[in-house]
Amino acid sequence: MTALAGEHLTDLKHAVHAPDIAHQAAQPAVRAELSQLAHVLVRYHDQIATGFGVPHTPDHGVRDAARRASTLINHAEQLLGPRSTTEAPESVLAEKIRCVSIALGCGLDLLVSHAPTGLTEPVSADAPTIAATDTARALLHQLSTHTATVGHLAKHTGAPSNTATRPLLTAAVLSRVFGTNERPPINSVPLHHIPERIPPAVGETLEHAFAGLNASIQRLNNPNAPGSLTTWRYLARAAAITCDLNSKTILHLTRRMEELNETDQVSHLKQVTPSIRRTAGRWKAITRRWDAYDSFGHPVTSIATDASDLIIRLGRIIHADPAWTPSPRASYRVKLPEELAANTTDAVHIATAALKALEACNVIAANHHTALNDVAVMSVLQQQQQRPSFSPRVPASTRRLLGLYEATEAQGIQTATTLGRAIQALAADNPDHTDEARLIMRRAASKAAPTQSTLAATGFPTPIGECLADSQAELRSPSPNGGWGKNQKRPTP
Repeated sequence: MTALAGEHLTDLKHAVHAPDIAHQAAQPAVRAELSQLAHVLVRYHDQIATGFGVPHTPDHGVRDAARRASTLINHAEQLLGPRSTTEAPESVLAEKIRCVSIALGCGLDLLVSHAPTGLTEPVSADAPTIAATDTARALLHQLSTHTATVGHLAKHTGAPSNTATRPLLTAAVLSRVFGTNERPPINSVPLHHIPERIPPAVGETLEHAFAGLNASIQRLNNPNAPGSLTTWRYLARAAAITCDLNSKTILHLTRRMEELNETDQVSHLKQVTPSIRRTAGRWKAITRRWDAYDSFGHPVTSIATDASDLIIRLGRIIHADPAWTPSPRASYRVKLPEELAANTTDAVHIATAALKALEACNVIAANHHTALNDVAVMSVLQQQQQRPSFSPRVPASTRRLLGLYEATEAQGIQTATTLGRAIQALAADNPDHTDEARLIMRRAASKAAPTQSTLAATGFPTPIGECLADSQAELRSPSPNGGWGKNQKRPTP
């Protein structure tokens, strides 16, 4: 919430330097919203001063600084006047100020929820961290920017509320000084974090291989570079190779479970291999379709490298050659079943890696819109060169490629669900090892579920085509008295 408040605060900082800030800030609605924001800052500093109601260690003046800053901001709130009581802000600037107040207030409520409200209630496990001195110092450091921005805006509100500028800026300096630390103890976790690449190494351990696989899969799921026709072709071929390697891995795990006399697991694994082969076949059909298009240049380096790393590691898991690479001269000798998976737990980990690689292929199939747009533009340009027209149409080949991608995604979702169930059967004695598999199955189920538009179309009584056909039939039928109606056509002899 503080990060969200920081985004809205950036808008307020820009507003301070706007040419018409004096006119905007002089409005009563702006003064009321500034008073409300100052009230939220007072609540924040009061909670920091009391350690959020949780026993805390000596703070070397941090709590006292928060207490003094609270007094100054409270005085500024009185100078700004009454707080806003309207449901909707009355100006753009007032709306920006309210957004900051709401975001900060929600963040404060979340922090306060960890503290006990009564003597008999237990303390949250995160409460000591929230009440720690380092946390108080970090919060003061963040709040000093908000307090200073309110002070600069108050300077343009006109007399007498502009006198609130001095106590606000004094409180901001006080919070900034006592909030300074060599290293902030709290760092926001970035959303959709993309890990760094982990290059494959010859002879790496299975744990290192799994870590590299996870990094490659996450990077493929979040491509950060624009693609090209060569890139889409490369990714389709990489997905086909990945499915072939997964098919070989699951088949080898099936043989290992037969050696361990795990009959229940064998029956589930035997259902996976044909499904993976069908998925691989669909990817090969997409690759053949891409080969029909002329392409220039090379695939995007980062995406191609991640796909290559994924293939190399999957191949080295199943093949006996520790330096295996996908090439015409690559060795096809696989590991012994007992070397691949010594027990059921090893089989679960390897099957889960195959499932995550399969989900990455499904993500590639789902994110095909940019690729099809590129193909459509290229095909239309070629058509215009050959047969210019004012209303060019998307070629049928592009629509067929769209159908291939949609069918591949549907087949991939079905395969992921089948493999996830097999992993659950493998880990029946230890369900904790199926957390990732269950999460992937849940995502696959959400994609396979019918959308609202599909449900609405299904519930429609009769397709519009049938309604039109029925109405035309009625117009052509004779009336009961043997004549023809006013709008009915008499049949020609």
